[in-house]
Amino acid sequence: MRPSSFDTTSRRAARLVLAALLAGGAVAAAGPAQAQPRGRESGVVSSQISISRNEATLVLELARGDSLAVVLREGRIHLNGREIGTYSRGDALDRAWRELLNRAIEADGAELERLLVEWEAPAGGEAGARLDRLLEEAVRGGATGALAQASGGSGDTVSILEARIEELQQTIAELQSRLASETDRDRQRIEREAARDMAHRQRARTQRGFFHWVRSGLSNLFSLLVTYVVLVALGFAAVFFGRRYLEGVADTARHATLRSGLVGLATLFLLVPAFILGALALAISVVGIPALIVWVPLFPAAAGAALVFGYLGVAHAAGESLAERRFEGTDWFRRANSYYYVLTGVGLLLALFAASFVFEMAGPWLGFIRGILLFLAVVLTVAVAAIGLGAVLVSRAGTRPVAPSALEDGTAPPPPVEEEIDV
Repeated sequence: MRPSSFDTTSRRAARLVLAALLAGGAVAAAGPAQAQPRGRESGVVSSQISISRNEATLVLELARGDSLAVVLREGRIHLNGREIGTYSRGDALDRAWRELLNRAIEADGAELERLLVEWEAPAGGEAGARLDRLLEEAVRGGATGALAQASGGSGDTVSILEARIEELQQTIAELQSRLASETDRDRQRIEREAARDMAHRQRARTQRGFFHWVRSGLSNLFSLLVTYVVLVALGFAAVFFGRRYLEGVADTARHATLRSGLVGLATLFLLVPAFILGALALAISVVGIPALIVWVPLFPAAAGAALVFGYLGVAHAAGESLAERRFEGTDWFRRANSYYYVLTGVGLLLALFAASFVFEMAGPWLGFIRGILLFLAVVLTVAVAAIGLGAVLVSRAGTRPVAPSALEDGTAPPPPVEEEIDV
């Protein structure tokens, strides 16, 4: 796998930083040395030695004011920042150079000069021979021109350092510019992907098609049909086991609609507080713990049963009212009974839901009408629940129904029509 240009530039910057640090160390060492009086025109004034696993460095401050930095690092030989040859890790030149540095660590100036002059590079290597020659010439002071040529044509370490720093600054600026451009490209790519995903979702929503809405509407109609069947079954059971009570609730809902609605609405608001207060009262009483065990499950069950019974009572009243308007004076009315009233009344109360689901099958174009119908259906259901619950409470579960009052013209209401129980 080829390294990227970004990795190559990073490694190059790291090398430049290390070179700058080495050159800076040389300048720092050169500063105090130049301040000292020179005892002679050649030789070594001071030295700095650094040995690590991958690097072996020798920095010399010469008596004539020049500095010499020899660095063996990662297979390359550098003299004052310029490469003069190569070597292999652990070869004869590497071992000989490290051995020389180990011996030179404890040596003073005169002994260090002797070691550098007497050191011989391993035979057979051009880089080692050149390094040996330059070291000997630098210590003896007889080849200043050759040393300057090997180090790049100038012995001015400060100029070299300034050039390296400028190059490093340019490299850092290039890296920053490249990083900014990479960040901009990544941000633009993310924005394009987000816009493409949003457009895809919008297109998917607009392309759902006719069959999606038909399937959704039919599914809701089927759920409504199941609800209708369950309510009708409960209504038939109520007629079979307690027809008189169901008719009492229905008569109360018909003839005391406003009263039943107000009582039921108030009861709906008071159900939860009554349950909580009753539980607290039983919990703090001495003999209330057994009653609390009965109160907690039975109160919600009784409230739910009253709501369902009241709803069926209102449905019975609605079916009876419809039968009077449609079949008055006919034989079919005489054959109507409570089962028929429940069957038609529940259908009337759920008609708005069915209409809204039918409009749903037309798609989003008639969604406004569907929303209105659904809202009216919910309002009607809440009103029926309130009237039914109030009728249950006012009639005391149908045992004391509210009788119809006299008609507006002063005549008495007609007698109730006898109904046949057979379905």
